[in-house]
Amino acid sequence: MAYDRKQGGHQVAQANRPDYRLEVGRAEVPVGVPRGFAVLDPARAATLRAWTATLIPSAHGRPDAGALGAAEYIDATLLKVPSLRPALLHALESLERIAMTKAKKPFADCDNDVREQLLRQFQVEGDADAFSMVSDFTYEAYYGHPEVLAALESATGWHGLGPVTGGPMAPFDAKLLNRVKSLPARWRHVPSETGGS
Repeated sequence: MAYDRKQGGHQVAQANRPDYRLEVGRAEVPVGVPRGFAVLDPARAATLRAWTATLIPSAHGRPDAGALGAAEYIDATLLKVPSLRPALLHALESLERIAMTKAKKPFADCDNDVREQLLRQFQVEGDADAFSMVSDFTYEAYYGHPEVLAALESATGWHGLGPVTGGPMAPFDAKLLNRVKSLPARWRHVPSETGGS
């Protein structure tokens, strides 16, 4: 069950829509793999790519999320989890409607500042759950991308894949156990029982 807008200070459940946070667990989509669009048509793909590029613009020598394939990553996720398609398609249509009303042109044709304003309006007036879904998938695709991880490691020394891949360890020095081995036994031998009960 998904939770959408707040009404009267309470989250309102939408029983007719799956919660993307649960559904996405059924899909394993590799990050940073070159791919095209399998679900979205070219117009919707352009809108989604501009959306992801607006969420994470280029900075510090790193490209924006759209240039690194975040939109294609979201599309690949939708291919594996079809139940998420209606929410994204509706969100893309709503965002385009706002862009045509406010900016008088498609969302992808707007400059970054205008796109940011349009997304802020969509976040407030549109589907907050779909906005969160696109944001979460964009951050996952971007900050899991090998190019971004390498740039972050170069800038900060932080190895982003360390928790997954581990790192080199010094060989264990068995001499450290000598004191423990020299201690008297802390157990007693119990002869095994033989015979019947």
